[in-house]
Amino acid sequence: MTALTARLPKMDYQRTQGRIRLRHPSGKYLHLSGEGLTLGTEHAWNGTKAQARTLRDRALVAGEEWAFRAVKKCEATE
Repeated sequence: MTALTARLPKMDYQRTQGRIRLRHPSGKYLHLSGEGLTLGTEHAWNGTKAQARTLRDRALVAGEEWAFRAVKKCEATE
């Protein structure tokens, strides 16, 4: 440690989980409400992989079809 950084507080550098969007085979995205589809990404749902798994599990328990695929936010197109 140098004299310049010795008195600075230690930073907690935890990586945040990457955000994803859920894309339907039609090319549309899951709406941010978690129900229905939207054309662009402006109103599209985004969250973590764990949140997406929870949505999928809830849909499957309810007997609904789950056709969405996880897409990184940076790969999502408008």
